[in-house]
Amino acid sequence: MEELLQENNPERILLGLVTRSIGDVFVATADQDTFTRAICALDPDYFILPYRNLHRYVKPTLESEPRFRIVKSLEERISTFIGILDTLVTLRQDSGHEVPLEVYRHLLRCAAAGGHGNMARNVFRRILPERNLVPDLECYNYFMEALNWNQAYGRFERYQLRVTPYSLDRRSSTHRRTGYTGHGVATSSNPDNEQSIRLEVLRVFNELVRQGLKGNEATFCNLMVAMGREGDIASVKSVLKSVWNVDLDALDKYDEEELESPTFYEEGSPLRPTERLLFTVVHIFGTNNEISVAGMLLDYLSRNYNLTIPEDLWTYLLEWTFVLSCQQQGWRVRKGFGIGRVSFQAVESLYEVFHNEPYNVKPKVVDLIFRAKMWTRRHILDRALDDIRASMRLLDEERTNLSALYDEMRKYLQTRHDEIFKDGVASAEFLKLKREFLSASLTLDCHLQLIIIAVRNTFKEKDWPASRREVEWAYRRLPQLVEEWSDYLPDIIPYYTPTGHVKLFGQEHRRSAIISSNTAQTTKTGSMRTMFDTYSPARLRHSADYVRRGPRGLAAFDEEAEADEEEAADWVLKYERNGRDERVGKRRYGHLNYPSADWRMEEWKPWSKHVGPYR
Repeated sequence: MEELLQENNPERILLGLVTRSIGDVFVATADQDTFTRAICALDPDYFILPYRNLHRYVKPTLESEPRFRIVKSLEERISTFIGILDTLVTLRQDSGHEVPLEVYRHLLRCAAAGGHGNMARNVFRRILPERNLVPDLECYNYFMEALNWNQAYGRFERYQLRVTPYSLDRRSSTHRRTGYTGHGVATSSNPDNEQSIRLEVLRVFNELVRQGLKGNEATFCNLMVAMGREGDIASVKSVLKSVWNVDLDALDKYDEEELESPTFYEEGSPLRPTERLLFTVVHIFGTNNEISVAGMLLDYLSRNYNLTIPEDLWTYLLEWTFVLSCQQQGWRVRKGFGIGRVSFQAVESLYEVFHNEPYNVKPKVVDLIFRAKMWTRRHILDRALDDIRASMRLLDEERTNLSALYDEMRKYLQTRHDEIFKDGVASAEFLKLKREFLSASLTLDCHLQLIIIAVRNTFKEKDWPASRREVEWAYRRLPQLVEEWSDYLPDIIPYYTPTGHVKLFGQEHRRSAIISSNTAQTTKTGSMRTMFDTYSPARLRHSADYVRRGPRGLAAFDEEAEADEEEAADWVLKYERNGRDERVGKRRYGHLNYPSADWRMEEWKPWSKHVGPYR
């Protein structure tokens, strides 16, 4: 463990801590400073944040439906990581050692990164007072962040953060349904709601002030997010004005040259804005249906504080612009979702802004898919097809990269297997390769699913008004696209024609297209990802040995794993299996995308009884 700590590789340190022959003695006998250094080396920026950003665009059905492309859910990943930390700290206490504030601060940091509010409450409200530990400013900030983002990164909640009368009503009730359980709000019908996120964070902030602590950028960002959760935009504006001298109301009325500049803070000042403030204002005003204000503030703050706007933040702004452009259906307007609606042109305008001078952000699959969806909703066929095809070209590049990483993984495991575990823990070189492979594989499957859905959505249109003559789409363009995109379509393709409904049974053709386009690699890479996407030392060894011997399929691997006594006794693997059982056991999120090859013939009904004849 001393050598691992000097090396400072987070994944090697984690594997060392959970390997009984190495970690048990260390946890029981290490001095306080060394143990603290080991726990704090398990950085959530390494173990949580990269996956959290990716899962924003992973379709929830990928976490439970496909056999070989199944994706480990973000909740599983976070709960396993948190469970490992909790177990290590508990073992340390059971060995008779005191746990210092630095360790609990780190637990709060991990809870904040994973949106684990209940864990943060337990640490901050129960454990720290019991041990007479006084929280510092960072503890307060992590605690507030964990409360604000409780469950907000999971598949049930991440698309339910928009503030509308409908969502406020759901979150203000005593018993909240799935998708609205992460935080409560106070409303006019329930003004004294004890579960109000705004009131709870304000109480924490007042405690911080009474302790004599001075807030920093993170403090005031957390405060604004809590206010934004309940639609208290006036208070958000007040914080921006008092801390950074950003007067939103004046910016809306006057030119910048007529106003005071924002408060200048030296480099290193705790209140100097960073990317965190940029994200905070985009998130608050995007979720509160004021996307034009979000874009204006992003530009204003980045220029005045000389901040580079992250590419992911542009995509996040584009996402909220697209969401607000879609609120046109009558029933959505009646339920209050039409608040802050913008034109579809706003999506195209924003896309052009950050993909051209002066920002020149390279187009990504997610960006192109948002724009393709916009063209589809506007019934502009050719522009939608252009963006989908551009996405496919980027996907081909990702496939090539993943194929190379897959071959490199197999070659490494077959030719250098004995080097991997020579010091008892997987080597840094192998773990780096594994991490690159997992990231590329997850990204590919995420983007592949987005493209599949975009392709199938084009076939759900009865007609494309911009496709010249009325019969052009059904009799010419659509058959051409079936041939071009056969490997992205289901086994059964239903569509409308002027004289009725058509179903094409193309399973054999689709299978041949998949093989010829090399997308069959998703089965091989998906299986390998399932084997190696683990924090369990026993499973990692088993996976490496299995691939070296020559894989016979994922089913055979699972059979071996069930019979392996070493894996059965691995406590980390038990955490992972419990997380998987919980994911599979919960009810499905929404429905599969119709039409889908995942439905059995006897269950599948492509035509609703309410659908009338083609018009």
